[in-house]
Amino acid sequence: MKPVFRDPELEKAFDEKGYVVVPFLSPEEVVQLKQKFFDTIEESGGPRTSEHTDFETKADISYDFTFIDKNVAYKKKVYDIITETFRARADAYLDGYTPIIANYIRKQEGGGEVPMHQNWAFVDEMNYTSVSIWVPLVDSDEANGTLQMVEGSHKKFGKLRGPMIPWELRGIKEEIVSGHLTPMNVKAGQGVILDDSIVHYSNINKTPGLRLAIQLILIPKEATSIHYHLDRTKDPNHVTMLETDVDFYMNFHPWLKPVGMKELAILPYKEQLFSYDDFLKGMKAERFDKVALNDESKLSAKIAPLFKDPKTQEAFDRDGFVKINLLNADEVAGLKNYYHSLQHAHIGSYGFHVTLDSNDPAYINGVFDKLFETLVPKLDQVLTDYKPFTASYVIKEAGLQNIVPPHQDWTFVDEDAFCSATVWVPLMDVNKNNGALSVIRGSHRLFNEARRSPSPQSKSLFTDHVFDIFPYVEVIDMKAGEALIFNNKTVHASPPNISGITRIGVGIGVTQKHAPLIHHYQVPGTDQQVNVYKVDESFFRAYNNSKLSKLYDAGESPGELELLSTYRRNATAVSKEEITAKITSVPGNAFNTELMKELAGLYNYTLDGKRKEDAAGTVTLGNTEQAEHATATEPQAWVDPRSFLEKYSVSNIVAEIRHRLSKK
Repeated sequence: MKPVFRDPELEKAFDEKGYVVVPFLSPEEVVQLKQKFFDTIEESGGPRTSEHTDFETKADISYDFTFIDKNVAYKKKVYDIITETFRARADAYLDGYTPIIANYIRKQEGGGEVPMHQNWAFVDEMNYTSVSIWVPLVDSDEANGTLQMVEGSHKKFGKLRGPMIPWELRGIKEEIVSGHLTPMNVKAGQGVILDDSIVHYSNINKTPGLRLAIQLILIPKEATSIHYHLDRTKDPNHVTMLETDVDFYMNFHPWLKPVGMKELAILPYKEQLFSYDDFLKGMKAERFDKVALNDESKLSAKIAPLFKDPKTQEAFDRDGFVKINLLNADEVAGLKNYYHSLQHAHIGSYGFHVTLDSNDPAYINGVFDKLFETLVPKLDQVLTDYKPFTASYVIKEAGLQNIVPPHQDWTFVDEDAFCSATVWVPLMDVNKNNGALSVIRGSHRLFNEARRSPSPQSKSLFTDHVFDIFPYVEVIDMKAGEALIFNNKTVHASPPNISGITRIGVGIGVTQKHAPLIHHYQVPGTDQQVNVYKVDESFFRAYNNSKLSKLYDAGESPGELELLSTYRRNATAVSKEEITAKITSVPGNAFNTELMKELAGLYNYTLDGKRKEDAAGTVTLGNTEQAEHATATEPQAWVDPRSFLEKYSVSNIVAEIRHRLSKK
């Protein structure tokens, strides 16, 4: 997430407490803004209330915010007055923010209590932070109702906040007010810059004077301004995320449903009422925006096991994969013979394919039936309360172009409640020379973004870094008939098949028996909006990535499916350094020097790290000649005394792999 402040020290304090106090207005500016309030107050139309709506709260509002004024022209005038004075000062502190709401806040003597609350969410807070700048125009303390904070409560509660959404802390306000508030005793003109998600409060004005303050709400310039709306009469279990702008807040009635706004997402919602103990636990918990990329708690005890053996389940949960014995020699031979009996009309020229690529329903259904018939009885001995849902042969012909970069599989289930896995079985012995499956240990606990179709249109966390993380894969040698069962969140890849013989494997998808199947599909024309569809096993027989790609390119979606929800994906860029740091944080994950040596040799490098300029344009692949070349040269012997990293540039190897893949 990008910084809020230009000053690193302010950023650090803000990150820890949820607010900072800074010098903001000069004494002259304070006087000018107070005078402008009195000069324009007669234009006020009075506050909008819940009167004449069906909103259940009819209580009078004891404070006066410009934001809820009935006169739009007055609101616009106040916005211009405040932003004109605040903009330069805000720009000096904040790193690229723009205003959306401006308020004069007036507290009369004996009134003006603002109940404990969080401000509404104005941006997607998993990716951005909106802030309020609160500046009193008179010296403020507890006597005249100054702002008070629950320090460190930002991004701990109320992930979805809006005027019609019941607040989860609403039942324990008195307990929190009595023991968790820090008052902002500040002079006129000082500014309190607060995260809009922080829990805060202000008491009544107990002094004879008017307590006047200003609030300006700002969002990052690159963020979309949003508003969350819950229509409890129609669907109490989903909140709509609407796209908004400054004009929206000028004309907005807090107690009426907005109309004519673009819907960005429909999000699942469950009303909650926290106890005081829940609040205390929440204060100690990690912020919800900091678990977006690496929430290891996602893999929790509430997810039902897949394996009958607790130790196998423990290894699967820890590493993201397990290797077991599954098929005997006769069963392996039966699956190989069945594959060779088929007419494979769908095979492309790129050297790697799955039978799901076929457009022939009879072909796909036959493969499903055969693999289920062979594998399911064997898996019944290993797995518990599971169901298979997809099946395919996984084929890698010989050649350099069939390298499969690191990736995660599609999201097939709600991964907060269930998990899905692939059971991958080679039908011949496999190792690094014929494209054995390779995994990054523990990566299912590191990267939890939902995976969408289609590819390559829908980019993943790894799109720009697949070859930067390739050196960290672990090649899993396997015997024919063994099974590698891996979590679909586990990052996996495979090196090129240089054996000269087509590598044949099979795979089926499994999940808990009661897990509803879903599919995430990126909406055409955007790299952020995603539709989540309810699907069943038949979906995977009818839809492959190629078909979904064609739909996407035509600007269409699989309209016959039941749409469960839409959301905006986390589009925050992740650096190579962040990804590799996470990978190497898992014990045992390290740079695979042996594999990278072989890749350097295969992709034809000299010992000084430069690609050979072979007049014949050829390269030797062990004992196998790459078919696209006319002749072969002898492989380079590894006799140089220098270390591999001294001789070969990883960036050069990566560049060559990219070059090879671009030819397909």
